Amino acid sequence: MDFFLARLPVFKRLPEGALERLSRTLALRRYAKGQAVFADGDLPRAVYLLKSGLVKAVKYSRREEPVVMEIIVPGGLFGMIAVMDRKPYPVSAVCIRDSEAYEIPADFFEEILKAHPDFSRAVYAEVGEHLRQSHALRAMTRESAPRRIAHILHLLSQSMGKELPLRREDVAEMSGVTPETVIRALAEFRRKKMIASGWKRITVLKPEKLKELYSGSDGLPD
Repeated sequence: MDFFLARLPVFKRLPEGALERLSRTLALRRYAKGQAVFADGDLPRAVYLLKSGLVKAVKYSRREEPVVMEIIVPGGLFGMIAVMDRKPYPVSAVCIRDSEAYEIPADFFEEILKAHPDFSRAVYAEVGEHLRQSHALRAMTRESAPRRIAHILHLLSQSMGKELPLRREDVAEMSGVTPETVIRALAEFRRKKMIASGWKRITVLKPEKLKELYSGSDGLPD
């Protein structure tokens, strides 16, 4: 049995036999930074489970400008909406850094959804969380750069913990701003003791203050 799977709440809903079958069916794929796991419009051949790295779900505008719809962190399922409704993937999934993802064949994923109602309910709950994150990120595109950066850091701290192995370039890519803008914002966050930062690492010290900032109850210059 794959112990990475067994630790994840959504897969704890599967009985041991089904989890063992799933472990034997998985294929571990490796992707380089900037590589697409799948592209918008591709037919849904699989659901993916991120084991390591970071992935962004991206929708491109008519002007080919990328809009980040979601950030997938290790332990996150992605691509399941297309498999569940049997329509093409609605976004591109692009690696922010070198990543590893388990590939779950679409037919097998559908089979275990139908056979195990508790697992199905957990997956639908995760789909709901994906949609909430997507709506929140889309709403933040109209906000100032500091608020967008605060939102990304708070969002990731909720799923990855307070120690975030991120470079400023990673934050820039996720929030849709330049690295120079991120440097200025992080310096202000450090001054306000919301974060600490070091080599390829950001520590969120006061997540509640970041949340206040992006929700509009605190402020920084645009």
